[in-house]
Amino acid sequence: MNDEPKPSRPRRALPPSDEALSSGVGDLYGPVFRPAASPQPPRAQRSAPEPEPEPRPTPKPTPRVDDAPTVVRAPHPAKEPSLRRSIALTALSTVLPGAGLLGARSGTAKVVGAVVPLAFLGTIAAIGWSAFSNLGNFAGFAVDPAQLRRISLVLVAIGLVWVALIAGTHLLTRPKGLGPSKRTTGAVAVTVLSLVISAPVAVAARYSFDQQKLVETVFADEAEVTSSSRPTIAVEEDNPWEGHPRLNILLLGADGAKARSDENGIRTDTIMVASINTSTGATDIVQIPRNLQYAPFPEGSELAELFPDGFRGEGDPAEWFINALWHTVEDSPWYSEVLQGQTYRGAEALKQGVEGITGLKVDYFVLLDIDGVQRLINAMGGVTVNINDRLPIGGDSSGRRPTGYLEPGPDQHLNGYEAMWYARSRLESSDYDRMARQSCLVNAIIKQANPATMLTSYEAIAAAGADMVMTDIPQQVLQPLVELSLVVKDAEIERLVFAPGKNGYDYANPDFETMRESVEEAISDDEPSQAPSTPASTAEASPSDEPTQSEEPGQSESPTAQPTFVDGSQSVSDACAYNPK
Repeated sequence: MNDEPKPSRPRRALPPSDEALSSGVGDLYGPVFRPAASPQPPRAQRSAPEPEPEPRPTPKPTPRVDDAPTVVRAPHPAKEPSLRRSIALTALSTVLPGAGLLGARSGTAKVVGAVVPLAFLGTIAAIGWSAFSNLGNFAGFAVDPAQLRRISLVLVAIGLVWVALIAGTHLLTRPKGLGPSKRTTGAVAVTVLSLVISAPVAVAARYSFDQQKLVETVFADEAEVTSSSRPTIAVEEDNPWEGHPRLNILLLGADGAKARSDENGIRTDTIMVASINTSTGATDIVQIPRNLQYAPFPEGSELAELFPDGFRGEGDPAEWFINALWHTVEDSPWYSEVLQGQTYRGAEALKQGVEGITGLKVDYFVLLDIDGVQRLINAMGGVTVNINDRLPIGGDSSGRRPTGYLEPGPDQHLNGYEAMWYARSRLESSDYDRMARQSCLVNAIIKQANPATMLTSYEAIAAAGADMVMTDIPQQVLQPLVELSLVVKDAEIERLVFAPGKNGYDYANPDFETMRESVEEAISDDEPSQAPSTPASTAEASPSDEPTQSEEPGQSESPTAQPTFVDGSQSVSDACAYNPK
């Protein structure tokens, strides 16, 4: 084994310490271990302070989208939502109930907006078809109290539902966030639109109620009126007049002034019979003078036994004129037992007297009070007639002077008081002239009572009608009568007048047999194929008559004709023409 020492590996020299460098050793080793010094600036530059190095910017991480800063702008006032669309939809629901709900956000509201207008239009179409296909039956609703009552209730319900739809449309379609001013505007719009609907509906309901009361006041139930002369009409049949070929209605006018009424009772100064052919509607108006004497009665009747020589007796002859018959039987204690059990004893007596004069069996009567007619004319705003003679207002044969005059002239517009004197004045004329003027007045009322007048003054007209009419026509017959009146309107209408020397009439000695023959001949000429002997006449006594004056007031169809009383029929257009004497 070799014990010789191995040569040691040379050690790596360590750099001199700082102390060695500072003690001079650094002069030897400095160049080896000290890095080369940077070139030194000149002394002048070294004396200046060195600027601090700028800090290096620290890189920032890229921000995520979620960490993006929110841009905050300066606050501006929010724009208030518009109300126009809501008001437009609300107006649409006013025109067509509920239609505006089609623009609502709610699905249920949209369904209501589709169903209600369709139901409304369907109802209107059904009503229109009913009126078009059967006008008579439709018009009969206006004289049926039960139907009128239902109509009033239905109209009230329709008005309430319609207004609710208007308000609901606005509430469901108005935008959110409305300010006070626009809320107020919307409320005002809803109120105005609701009034547009509710006002006319309320008026219609009121008119229906008034009409119901008028019918119930004037026309009694069939069970409430006893009349031996009243016919039995088969109102339930398709043709209620099948077994009744002629309908004869006695039309009466009475002076209802309280003073005369209390003193003399009912005096029928106007007496007419409307004889209607129920198949064709052809009508004959038979006008009887109020001062006709010795009226006969049907053979075998109670009054024929009581007055075998006609209506005559002791005392003042005027008390035995035909116009005193109602009052005599109704109010005289001497005849209190006559026609017992009849609701209108005086009317039943007058029916029998007219039957004895004309040969026509009278079915019903209608009494018009002159005072009521005066109120009716005032409610209509007056009537326009032609005046051919100067007519005194007031005055009588005892010497009492007139208080004024109605002056002659065409197209004279009269109020109710003046019209009353136009119809009743006879101080300087005759009863026969007055009969002609009465015909003209009734004709003028019928012609000038247009729908607009009736609607605007209906309540006043209804009130006047309730006070001026007395009749034994029962409610149950009103609808068939309305249907018949529509036929009468389009048929021939003639008038037969009893004047001295005409149609068998003579004041002192009337020839009743000839008078009855004249009536029979007149009504036998009602066939539609047979032309009348004179132009179709007289609307004077029936509400269903056609006007006979031309469209221009005061112009006659035959301007040169003079009002005359002839054998047979007379044209009311001639009697009412402006032909001053």
